[in-house]
Amino acid sequence: MKSIVIQQSGGLDTLQEKESPDMKPMPGMLTIDVVYAGVGYVDVMMRRGEFGPLVPFPLTPGLEVSGYVREISDGVEGFYIGQPVAAMTLGTYGGYASIVQARPEFTIPLDQAGAAIDMATAAAAIVNLTTAYMAVRHVGKVRPGDQVLIHGAAGGLGSYLGQVAKWSGAGKVYGTVGSMEKLQHAASFGYDELFVRSDFVKQIRQATEQQGVHSVFDPVGGEMRKMSLEVLRSLGQLVVVGNASGKEDVMYASNELWIQSKTVSGFALGVYAQFAPEEVGRAAREALQLIANHGIHTEIFGIYPFEKAAEAHAQLEAGNTVGKLLLQM
Repeated sequence: MKSIVIQQSGGLDTLQEKESPDMKPMPGMLTIDVVYAGVGYVDVMMRRGEFGPLVPFPLTPGLEVSGYVREISDGVEGFYIGQPVAAMTLGTYGGYASIVQARPEFTIPLDQAGAAIDMATAAAAIVNLTTAYMAVRHVGKVRPGDQVLIHGAAGGLGSYLGQVAKWSGAGKVYGTVGSMEKLQHAASFGYDELFVRSDFVKQIRQATEQQGVHSVFDPVGGEMRKMSLEVLRSLGQLVVVGNASGKEDVMYASNELWIQSKTVSGFALGVYAQFAPEEVGRAAREALQLIANHGIHTEIFGIYPFEKAAEAHAQLEAGNTVGKLLLQM
């Protein structure tokens, strides 16, 4: 089997191709012959060592794949050899490889999820769409009529956050992007209004007649966190779902949150999956059904050959992407 291995944190040159014996499934697991592997900003953060000892090296990155079931260990039921599947490799990683190991809870049969989901879409969607689905439905608890703001509206996660919020009945869904060039692209995801991030506070206040929004979902980070609190109405909630900007953490004055009756919550799919794998698996199945049956749109920005993983990382670091990147095995 082939894989991309990172021996130590660093730049693009740390992504090295490696040949090794074919992987066999551990007890309670199955293996997948990979067709597509998703490339996300979290992979870049892992490569740079930003998670410290939580993600040790050497490491094969990659949290999401699609392909065909290769082998099934004893005790695993509900799958067959050759079955088309999508899987999240949460906690084990390893997606940048020709064979990957997956937990059955995080493996979704595509022949049951609906014929409308092709292999590329499944690999591009499964982690980001499941994150968006759980952030909106389980954490933010968006209600019919709510006004919602999504940062990073043109990105892999942001594009789903806006669509899931709208599907959940939100009254108005606003989005911000990092540049004028991304405004037109983000509009394809059904936002009611879009703004460039540098001036969003004033514009959101005007759009909501100074009332503010019920929820903000932020995968960007940095000063966006504090600015987001300014546009939350009383009893509003800021949901932190990433730090794509790479900026230093922002602290909140808890007394200010108390006085203004506002809430800050965080959601990391991979960490939560360690404690509630069955719940995360159910959410992934429900999330993929939104593509098959409810018109949720997936944007694939680029598909790279397996050996061009460094080029995909370079695109993400440059902030050039509008949608998801994939490696094709």
